Amino acid sequence: MAFRIALNQVRFTALHAVGLVTLLSGILSFLLISQATRELGRFGATDFIGTLIVVAIVRELGPLLTALIVAGRSGTAIAAELATNQVLGEVRALEAMGIDPKQYLVLPRFVGSLVGIFVLLVVFDVVAVMAGFAAARFNGVSGARYFDIVLASLRAKDVWLTVFKAIAFGAIVGIVPSYFGLSVRRAPTEIPIAASRAVVTAIVGIFLCSALFVALG
Repeated sequence: MAFRIALNQVRFTALHAVGLVTLLSGILSFLLISQATRELGRFGATDFIGTLIVVAIVRELGPLLTALIVAGRSGTAIAAELATNQVLGEVRALEAMGIDPKQYLVLPRFVGSLVGIFVLLVVFDVVAVMAGFAAARFNGVSGARYFDIVLASLRAKDVWLTVFKAIAFGAIVGIVPSYFGLSVRRAPTEIPIAASRAVVTAIVGIFLCSALFVALG
């Protein structure tokens, strides 16, 4: 049962959000690289396109925007579901049967959030690079030149930093909404309040965590 909950969480978090993440990544990257190519091309500094793709989009905006999308969608759902379980007495029923609610209800959603954000982040980065390629070609930069610039700018540190951000942001989205959902008592009117507080707190936590990565990086 816990595995099925985790699988459903991954499906909702990742699969159902692929379209939105793809759209935002494609538009953002195309506009940013198009403008950068035109401006940098005036000074013969198109090599900085690679730095823009790797640092600004793949390393910074990709994890941040992906986490915000997941927090807005899945964070709300997690908090509302667990708050409903609490109001209906299902959490107390699990405790009465000797089942740990955190292990049965929270852990699968936590794992689902981690996997979901990681998958969406990979999608975001791939789409960003390909949209940047389209933008560069549209503005007169050859495909081979574009990929040479991007690969020359990419470091192992950038890859690992992106992975660590996905884990950190996934943990925030999995833990914060679960905490607020289970903090509800018995009043149904507390459910939307808990969902709202959970999303706001998760978003603030994501921004603070992102700032911490920048400070440490």
